Amino acid sequence: MTTEAVRLGSLEQKFAVFEHRLSELESRHETVPTRVTKLEQGFEHMAGQLSELNAGQQTLTVAVNDIGAKVGRLLTILTLVGAVLQMAVPALLRVWFP
Repeated sequence: MTTEAVRLGSLEQKFAVFEHRLSELESRHETVPTRVTKLEQGFEHMAGQLSELNAGQQTLTVAVNDIGAKVGRLLTILTLVGAVLQMAVPALLRVWFP
C-alpha cells in the first residue's frame, strides 16, 4: 500500500469516529430539554414549598411572640402580687393574732 492510501484510510477512520461522536452528542442534546424541564419543575415545586414554609414560620413567630408577651405579663403580675402579699400578710396576721 502506498502511504497516500494508508493516510486516506486513517483519515476515513478518524472521520467515521468523528461522525459517531457527533451523532452521540446530537442524540444526547435532544434529551437535554426534557431533563432541564424536569429540573425546572422540581425547583419550582421546591420554591413553592419554601414559600409555604416561610409563611408557616412567620405565623409561628407571631404566635411565639404573643405567648412570650403573655408570659412576661403574667410574671410581672405574679411578682407584684408576691410583693404585696409579703407586705400585707404580716400586717394582717398581727391584726388577727395579736
